[in-house]
Amino acid sequence: MENRRTYEYMGFDMTAGVDGDHEAGFFISTQTFRSLTDSESGAVPVDGIATGRFPTQDNAFDAAFDRIREAIDQRVRAAS
Repeated sequence: MENRRTYEYMGFDMTAGVDGDHEAGFFISTQTFRSLTDSESGAVPVDGIATGRFPTQDNAFDAAFDRIREAIDQRVRAAS
């Protein structure tokens, strides 16, 4: 069953979903962001640091939010 967490970063809500268990490991199933000021939103590919299995749910969430922050930073730089 997927567990989700949401945090705010630079004017965006970041949401990550993690699934799995302690025996098989945890994996990232969802990575999205949504602007708090306009209608901009998007899905972030599960790639780079976010791929693979993680020993704990917290490790998977940390990797997911690192990847989402990277995607937001790229969008902000491109808009500047």
